Amino acid sequence: MRFVSMHVRYSLVGILLAALLAGPVPGNAQTAARNAKDAGEAASSSRHAAFGHVLTRYVDADGQVDYARLKRQADSTLNPYLRWLGTTDPSGWSQTARLAFWINAYNAYTLKLIVDHYPVQTIWAITPGPPTPPKKQSPFQLEVGPVADTVRTLDEIEHEIIRVRFDEPRIHFAVVCAAKSCPRLRREAYTGPRLHAQLNDQARTFLHDDRKNEIPARDGRIALSRILKWYGDDFGASPRAVQRSLAPCFEGPVRERLRRGEYAIEYLPYDWALNDQALAEGAAPGRCRMRPAD
Repeated sequence: MRFVSMHVRYSLVGILLAALLAGPVPGNAQTAARNAKDAGEAASSSRHAAFGHVLTRYVDADGQVDYARLKRQADSTLNPYLRWLGTTDPSGWSQTARLAFWINAYNAYTLKLIVDHYPVQTIWAITPGPPTPPKKQSPFQLEVGPVADTVRTLDEIEHEIIRVRFDEPRIHFAVVCAAKSCPRLRREAYTGPRLHAQLNDQARTFLHDDRKNEIPARDGRIALSRILKWYGDDFGASPRAVQRSLAPCFEGPVRERLRRGEYAIEYLPYDWALNDQALAEGAAPGRCRMRPAD
């Protein structure tokens, strides 16, 4: 009996040693990874809230920015958020949390690019040459700062990350390039849990702003922002498909005509003047629900 007891004891020790050498149980590793993801997203909410305070403080209801005051106070307001963007890797987060992170990064670094060069009349005045495109050097190709441990340009954030990784046309109503004809700069940060509602609201507000789109316009036509021309392929493969993508933001006969793609399309001039409060005019907000991208 003593021999059997010792044998059992040594067997148990061997099993325990083997378990330790084998490493963590797969289920435990998955739980740890899930907990780390949840913790990262939870921490991002408080950081985005800090950026939201910046937007509430310096952006008015029409999306125009008090750049002069932000420039004086950026070290204590905007820059701490930028430092967090630089050291944070969102790759393990949910899709909506990651997209919110990159939209906020684009908008935050656009603010930084302007305040670093303010006063300017347009973002295009930052680089040498004429103050309107086309020009040899684009301000959107300048390195603006680190995001996720890599120094980025605005073009990289928008065209190589957001548009490529997420296939979400509504981002064109959310990323704001500091121009009058851009969508309204939202007075809150984007967050994963509220992202689809925020993007739908941005879409409706932009499409119903008759300084940026005229839907309908006249004589069976609609006059659209050039954003919908430059990035039309993101909304659909044809002008008719683009109209169908916009239909959920409208009601009644206009919605039905858009859904059938019946309007002739023309495009409005794009106003690159800075979205500065000193130049601001009033605007009319709205609401809608576009279908989220799957």
